[in-house]
Amino acid sequence: MTESRSLWRRIAAIALVTALAASALTVVTGLVSSTTERASAATSASTFDAGNIISDDTFFNASTMSAADVQVFLNSKVPVCRSGSTCLKSYSQATATHAADTYCRAYIGASTETAASIIARVGAACGINPQVLLVMLQKEQGLVLSTAPTATAYRIAMGYGCPDTAACNTLYYGFANQVWNAAHQMQKYTKNSRLFSFQPGRTNLIQYNPSASCGAKSVYIQNQATANLYIYTPYTPNAASLQAGYGSAPCGAYGNRNFYLYFSDWFGNPSNWLSAGGFEGSSKTGWAFASGVNRASRGDAKTAQAGDYYLVANTPAAGRTVSQTITRATRIGEQANASIWLRSSSTAPFTGTVSLTGLGGTAETAKQAFTVGATWTQVRVALPIRASTHTGVRLDVAMTTTGKNLYLDSAALGFGQAPVLQNTLVNPSFEGSFGRWTPGNGFINQQIYDKPAQAKAGSWFAASNTAVAGRSFSQTVTPTVSAGDRWTASVWLRSSSSSRFTGRLALWGLGGSKNLNTVKAYSVGSTWTRFTVTLDVGAVVPSSLKFEVYMDTTSSRGTLYLDGADLSRNLLASGSFEGSAAGWNRSSAGTNLAVYKASGTNTAVNGSSYAATNTNLPGASLTQDVVLAPIAGDVYTAEIWVRRTGAAPFTGRLALWGLGTKNVQASTAFTASSSWTLVRVSLPITASGLTSLRFQLYEDSTASTIAIDGAQVY
Repeated sequence: MTESRSLWRRIAAIALVTALAASALTVVTGLVSSTTERASAATSASTFDAGNIISDDTFFNASTMSAADVQVFLNSKVPVCRSGSTCLKSYSQATATHAADTYCRAYIGASTETAASIIARVGAACGINPQVLLVMLQKEQGLVLSTAPTATAYRIAMGYGCPDTAACNTLYYGFANQVWNAAHQMQKYTKNSRLFSFQPGRTNLIQYNPSASCGAKSVYIQNQATANLYIYTPYTPNAASLQAGYGSAPCGAYGNRNFYLYFSDWFGNPSNWLSAGGFEGSSKTGWAFASGVNRASRGDAKTAQAGDYYLVANTPAAGRTVSQTITRATRIGEQANASIWLRSSSTAPFTGTVSLTGLGGTAETAKQAFTVGATWTQVRVALPIRASTHTGVRLDVAMTTTGKNLYLDSAALGFGQAPVLQNTLVNPSFEGSFGRWTPGNGFINQQIYDKPAQAKAGSWFAASNTAVAGRSFSQTVTPTVSAGDRWTASVWLRSSSSSRFTGRLALWGLGGSKNLNTVKAYSVGSTWTRFTVTLDVGAVVPSSLKFEVYMDTTSSRGTLYLDGADLSRNLLASGSFEGSAAGWNRSSAGTNLAVYKASGTNTAVNGSSYAATNTNLPGASLTQDVVLAPIAGDVYTAEIWVRRTGAAPFTGRLALWGLGTKNVQASTAFTASSSWTLVRVSLPITASGLTSLRFQLYEDSTASTIAIDGAQVY
């Protein structure tokens, strides 16, 4: 299956004509002061979120409108058609029968069926919100607002089967045919998500315009519905397009922008679960205020971040909140995403915290501290749902500054897919429980302790011993594993005494046509030491992974302490250079990189190949970027094996960068010897806003060469 850019629809980068845009404006009256009223324009494009254009809940809610509801809506948009024309409210045709399949239920055709009936029934059959179909009809061909639609507009009503680079496919001509196939295709995108280049839960590079010279933007797509819109119309608006409202701009693309604007104008914000997120019309519906918090809606379009209104709040005591709770059952693996625009009422900074809390189930909270001045600043916070489901989510804006005013505007709360877990183990640091850790092969003694001064990670750690050598402590997980993956498990260990404790780490791949495993011995004293074991997945793909810590020392000689375990997939391409250096970049033309087959004394650490590199420019580097959105609290590790190939010394540095709104970095220096040596550095993620990781190997020596192998980011 190929992406829609080449098969399914035309550009959708052409702005709808000004006449249509003007007719789409919705007038809302709101109280500005005790004596003045102001008419509000349509939705501001400043609230457009490229990664969350519409929520899954809204996109796939097929029960929002009946055929009668759709008819009333169409009548309201065009009360009178131009003489001799058939507007959408009056359109009807014979419709075909479609058998049920993987994507849609059966659709029984009729000899005569109105556009309103077609829209509602197709939505019901394919599980797509009829409001979505109405908005697509408008943003594609302007059919909803047109007083004189053309035959061509009806023929290619949804732009389906009209690729960017060729004429429309006549197989998909016809209004009902267009609506059916577009809705059907949306479910294909959804149920085959991994086959398409725009996917939820990861950062995607999306062009501003069909012309690549106009540039592109990295967008973290939060949910499947937003991914569907990008697959169908593969462009995101640039800043000029957003500032233009419904108008045009250089290098603009308007399909997804207009989808958001029309949906918001007609049906409300498609990605926002909050009530009165913009406080328009002086509304504070849904908001709750802690005791003592002073608040007032203020009507002032010149000051508001968007629209005509904003909220003013202050508190006499630090920590009191402005809050809103929404009732919605959450699922493990999704993520609540909130944002709100804040500013101080003066040049003096205002501080506080924005947080999201899952209600019901196991407690989960995400927080983002803020300091804002006299300029509107958007504060975002994301809560991955990992520990349990919840009955709802609460957004809190806690004010630390007292006695001063905080302005709040354009609050939004949506749900999407959480980023892929960096660490797939459950409760890897034994915080308060064993989680899914169990004895691996027979009875063992086990205990957890809440002793922060002695723990390596968090406050707790585990202790275990066995009277029978070879018994183990283990955890089995079921992440998505693919052929060619490399998985690394690690754990911090120490002996309970000065006597060394020995054993083995094993990483198993279970459930394929045969079991896979890698085993590595350990010997640890009374100091916390990190040990790792790596499993390379070939053609046999396991359904689960099992990390196992075997204890060969018995309880008569000691106890083993465990903490800070991790099980992660290698994110780098060609990390072991098996016949290729694909994905690696050199910082200068004077930096060389070559791949060699291992032979004789020129051994490889992993597989049968390794690479060699040198440079004539001190500080030059090899890099590889990994596109993802790390979560605050994650810890990523970069590692690589190095050895010098000659007698001359070789020095360098290994760095791991987090790139985004504010770059962060960790690095370590090394001197390569004539034997393979592992170089490793870890980067804790302390804040959101990163969009990628960069592995960077700096070469400080210019008169020698090093061999490299087994590069990983996990």
